[in-house]
Amino acid sequence: MRKILSCIAVFVLLLLPVTARAEKGDATVGILGGFNTETKSALVGVLFQYQCNSWMRLSPDVQALMKKNDLSAFHINGNLHFLVPISSKMNFYPLAGLTYQSWKYSSDEFNSNHFGLNAGAGLEMYATPTLKFMVEGK
Repeated sequence: MRKILSCIAVFVLLLLPVTARAEKGDATVGILGGFNTETKSALVGVLFQYQCNSWMRLSPDVQALMKKNDLSAFHINGNLHFLVPISSKMNFYPLAGLTYQSWKYSSDEFNSNHFGLNAGAGLEMYATPTLKFMVEGK
């Protein structure tokens, strides 16, 4: 059970969006922060979201994993969020997408690059018209 919860909580994201209401054509730029449970290190990044229609949005982001035990990483993700409204201030969303990850092991100067698929889910809540919090697991 702990392993399942760890996988779901790989990334916890806090975002500061520009817009609060999701209408077609809305664009959001935000910062994100989180924790990688596999490496037990913090991550920071930048996110962009574009609302395609009332139920789907594009959500690419760039993340940097903080160096811990001579290991650091750089991730580029391109995800689709499928919005399911829970209330006027809360949405649930499954997500699917692509990822590119570059891992650097500085102790032996070794880089490892990978392409992959993302699958997961998230929950977002609007605290104010200009502030949104999200929790996401991939």
